[in-house]
Amino acid sequence: MNYTARERQRAARWKATSTTLPESARIPAPYVTKSGRSDGTPYPFCLPARHSALSLLPEARDLALTMFAELGIPWHAGVDGSGGGPSNHLLSSQVQCVNALAPMVRDPARVIAAFGQHLDIAEVLEIEPGRHLTFEYIGPTDFFGESPSGDRVRGAHCTSVDAAFCYRTTEGQVELALVEWKYTESYRKRRPEAKRDEVRARRYAAFVADPEGPVRDDVLDFGLLLDEPLYQLVRQQLLAHELEKASAEGASTVRVLHVLSPANVAYQGSLPRAEQRAIGGTVSEVWQRLLRSPYRFLTVDPRVFHDPEVTSREYALRYADDVYFDQADLVAGLELAAVSDLEDLLYAEEDFDGDVVASADGVELILGRVGTLLGYPFREQELRTLARELAS
Repeated sequence: MNYTARERQRAARWKATSTTLPESARIPAPYVTKSGRSDGTPYPFCLPARHSALSLLPEARDLALTMFAELGIPWHAGVDGSGGGPSNHLLSSQVQCVNALAPMVRDPARVIAAFGQHLDIAEVLEIEPGRHLTFEYIGPTDFFGESPSGDRVRGAHCTSVDAAFCYRTTEGQVELALVEWKYTESYRKRRPEAKRDEVRARRYAAFVADPEGPVRDDVLDFGLLLDEPLYQLVRQQLLAHELEKASAEGASTVRVLHVLSPANVAYQGSLPRAEQRAIGGTVSEVWQRLLRSPYRFLTVDPRVFHDPEVTSREYALRYADDVYFDQADLVAGLELAAVSDLEDLLYAEEDFDGDVVASADGVELILGRVGTLLGYPFREQELRTLARELAS
């Protein structure tokens, strides 16, 4: 089973069990595309259209809906049009990004918890009034002439990143972080588009050719940079460079943070041309060869967001890969011959010297006459933590 198939299965299990959803939201539903249409085929990993807003978790929902409406940010494949609500597809990367990051808008401590291992963050600054993080950031200037009319829409028809925040380093410097979020994305070889490619060359080729720019022009010809995801990576790094030159948001340094699961091998294999594959075996390898300053681009493992202190327990139950929804999951995940072997495992690995009773409802750990039930769904780390705490 590939990564996308596993995530579809995980999403369907979450949908069937989450206490954040009403029963009417659990039925299979057709996917509503960005054109507002569907083929009528119901999928277990899609919410009914009328419940699409429930794809946003409770801690993110109201803030995100209000913020997107206020800033005129369109939802990708939004069910009620771009200005309505989010996609009804549970594998939407935009929704996953918002679910993870929306609580950080008003809670800068979460920004540090999530990104502090990658960045020297002494203090998170407001990037917009009352906000420590924002979404679909495009910067204050149309550097590339992407909107001849002068009107730009955040997140549509111009270079943008999924989120951004500013911070002060321990040395007192202000830096800007641009966050791009990937979930199950992968890309195929594109068809030639002569007129559009002329526009792309007019907008970006000179910036790529700039010897002081962030992208080397001696590795791949410009035309070979127009395949996704290289095309997006190039444009976002160009945006970061121009923002840094302009000291946007008062920043002396601008970095791109790329959230990408190491399990998404299909994304890494999105190199449709032999010339690209000759540079490296994965997208990340090719991209590192293309960067003049690799330290301006950092990859973030999304598992950091599975920590409830960073996001929430519900976020982890929806997206983490160690969630057990029933006894069969538990036996398979822990590679047990039978569920009765769980007691021996917890004794051997967590020093829990009590009784373990597994039922359809969950797992009960009993010491003396006191039992503690961990009900499904739960994470493996929750079970192990409980066993250690009771054993101590």
